[in-house]
Amino acid sequence: MDWIKGLNEKIENIGKKREFLIVFLFSVLMVFGVLLGMGTLTSGYHLVDDHEFLEWIYQMRCQGINVWTIIIRELREDFTWRYEPAYYATRVLSTWLFGIDLMGYSLIKATEIAVSCIFLYYCGKRMGASKIYAFLFATLSLVGYQSAVWWKLGPQESQCTVFFAMGFYCMLRYLENEKKSWAVGSIALFFVMCNFKESFILLVPFFMLYVLYYDLQKAEGELSFKQIWKCFRKRFWYLFTLGMIFLILVFVIVVFVGVNDYDMVGLDASIPIKVYMEALENSFSNDLKWYKRFGILFVLILLTYWEELKKLWKEILLIIVFLLPQFVIFGQVGIGERYILPSSIGFALFFAIVIPKWKPLSGKRRFVYVAGLLLLLAAHGRVALREADYFRYRGQSVQTMLETVEELSGDGANVLSCFRPNEEGNLTINYWMLDHGYDNVYFWTQEDRHWCYTPTLDLSEFTEMKCGTLTIYVRNGSGLNPAAIDIEGLRINF
Repeated sequence: MDWIKGLNEKIENIGKKREFLIVFLFSVLMVFGVLLGMGTLTSGYHLVDDHEFLEWIYQMRCQGINVWTIIIRELREDFTWRYEPAYYATRVLSTWLFGIDLMGYSLIKATEIAVSCIFLYYCGKRMGASKIYAFLFATLSLVGYQSAVWWKLGPQESQCTVFFAMGFYCMLRYLENEKKSWAVGSIALFFVMCNFKESFILLVPFFMLYVLYYDLQKAEGELSFKQIWKCFRKRFWYLFTLGMIFLILVFVIVVFVGVNDYDMVGLDASIPIKVYMEALENSFSNDLKWYKRFGILFVLILLTYWEELKKLWKEILLIIVFLLPQFVIFGQVGIGERYILPSSIGFALFFAIVIPKWKPLSGKRRFVYVAGLLLLLAAHGRVALREADYFRYRGQSVQTMLETVEELSGDGANVLSCFRPNEEGNLTINYWMLDHGYDNVYFWTQEDRHWCYTPTLDLSEFTEMKCGTLTIYVRNGSGLNPAAIDIEGLRINF
């Protein structure tokens, strides 16, 4: 164990400039290494969310609709069932900037994650973690099933995470030196974060509680109402501003938008508690399974320090305030994939920041605990690689299908789009063809299928063409002779 201690001392003695360079390189290599190695950056369209790019480009280029008109329209439509104005504003602008090519969007996503990793690392350092645990905190927050936000172009969790990381870092700097510039910067970043997605609004109470927690930790003597009031008065303007942001945004959502208009999130008192319990059980059996398995191990280790553990009630309260609202708003459908953010950050904050610097944890139990953290990261690293590989495979399948259908349509053939209950897939083909000058796509609409009817077609007169995860059918006797399609299969099967 002495060599581990010696290695840790050498790492801790690294200079600040060299430290930043190492963290920067590790973050960039980790993110871009996965995306380039797995091929997600060039995998193309995926029939989910990205149909909007094609639709807006068609409206701008072919229908002459101004980009600002599209932004205003999308914001108005979004306001009837969601609250994410910053998301649609930036999404439409990026479409105007990059056009139909997805490479630009993918590079921005990757950059957002790399920047998030860097800032989360420095947040860990500001919270008192060593360099190793600070980077472990950053990677545990971002690596896993939630890594889908590294390559998926629709979700806004990547934007929210980068604003969270930068805002939290500014807040920690403000708490240390009390400079208003850091405070104003953190408030501005938190406000932008809240306007990208509703679930991140629920982190504001955590920020407020952390401010009080930080000052109370520095105060001497037993915790008392007098101390709490003193801390509150000291940070009054900052806490007041955060509180007003939270209350105003919640008021707007509750009164004008609604809390159960979107079927993926929200609260509905008419839904039986059994539905929420089944969703929770399903979450911990699937995308949260590694959190459950290693979380049980971590908790069992901590319970062996029961008397000392009770003194961590303030830290436990912090994490409850961080995590509980996320499980509540996603209670109907559970938490999985991209929705694991920001919960993964809260999990990592407690188990990779708070506990490793907790003095009672020592000896063999500490060794097992740290080994558990590393194994959790390894398990989630495997998950990230596997999911990235499938995303590449599916994207190449879809992109090849689109290009093949476009090529076949050059002879005047009509296109029938049939993706079972997948309206977004139909829209992708429709606007892909429109953007390439072909107005010959026919498809079942959502109203016709009611999201449950699978269209049944007589395919005896068609030739089947396997296209990776998809299948193309060409009518016999149509005069079309499609070339063979060769798509690389999955690279990772472990």
